[in-house]
Amino acid sequence: MSGPAHGEQSLAAPGARLVLHVIPTANARGAQREARALATRLDVPGRRHHRLLSLFAGPAQIPVDLALDHPGGDRPAVGFDPRLALRLRSVLRRTDPVVVIAHGGDPLKYLVPAVAATGRPLAYYATGTFEHAAHPARVALWRGLVRRADVVAAEGEEVLEQCRRLLRVPVERSVLAPNGRDPAEFHPGRHVDEGAVPVLAFVGALTEGKRPQRFVEVVAALRRHGVELRAVVCGDGPLAPSLAGPAAEAGVELLGTRSDVAEVLRGADVFVFPSLPTGEGMPGVLIEAGLTGLPVVATAVPGVRSIVEDGTSGFIVDVDDLDAMVEATSRLLLWPGLRQAMGDAARRRCVERFSLDAVAACWLSFLDPLVAGGVRPRRG
Repeated sequence: MSGPAHGEQSLAAPGARLVLHVIPTANARGAQREARALATRLDVPGRRHHRLLSLFAGPAQIPVDLALDHPGGDRPAVGFDPRLALRLRSVLRRTDPVVVIAHGGDPLKYLVPAVAATGRPLAYYATGTFEHAAHPARVALWRGLVRRADVVAAEGEEVLEQCRRLLRVPVERSVLAPNGRDPAEFHPGRHVDEGAVPVLAFVGALTEGKRPQRFVEVVAALRRHGVELRAVVCGDGPLAPSLAGPAAEAGVELLGTRSDVAEVLRGADVFVFPSLPTGEGMPGVLIEAGLTGLPVVATAVPGVRSIVEDGTSGFIVDVDDLDAMVEATSRLLLWPGLRQAMGDAARRRCVERFSLDAVAACWLSFLDPLVAGGVRPRRG
């Protein structure tokens, strides 16, 4: 086993209790950015330190407090490497956190064996709906994994219902913990200028589930209808090479991965979210767009109706209805007053329901009992 991981010695001050949040990579995706913001907000200097650990090596797009530097790139979900579980177990023994938190399924599958037989409290944040509900063997495997968690926090109503029904998590060990963002970071930028060309934005991973190709199709259709606009895609992923040609033909700018997502959103006028249902729970990027004062056009996938009030703060369309998405987007691009009113409504709704302060209070309600009364780990 190798020595201490980078940053391990400075995780917590003497006498402070350490809560360790574990993410798969330091990629600047929604779940990882939320974990970073949440750990920062929950941190209490000198008393309770919340720190962020990344399991796999990859682009350091968000700041982490500890990195195992284990090879794996952007695809930690592929397979299982027992060496990483052993390395993680060793790091936990040395850093001695009072609670560990798995942000998503990939960290959970490594944390469960890492904390086995230690008595160390484990929380699991379920960040999306279960993708393998039709595969009994995988359902049985994940039932076993979530059984080890002392508490399962679900980011959306659909995720919570699925955890309880499909994965058989008892009600007393499951809780709704909505996604959240900081209104001070995500806030409106420019005012609507009726003479300016409106900007249409997509922010997300370039994957089949997020459907950036559908965004390109929407832009192409709008241009055929004579709608003047600028269109940008912020993100990277496996579809990037195949998306380049259609994007250039439709006049869509591919920005790649950006660390300043808030600035990208402040430069936009309308946000389009064309995702498929599988894996979605409560899309944090819709909260970011809402806090920025952007009206959205979104597909009806899990969590969307909790964030977007259809007809008031944006439009929700059926997943496969391209025409409806084009029509709703066209209305917002062509009517500055409508998008201003909807953007204002989106900001009010997201500040009230999904501010980071409100979400942090929810987390403390189930973490504090684990921190105060969790079983201390055995020394090996």
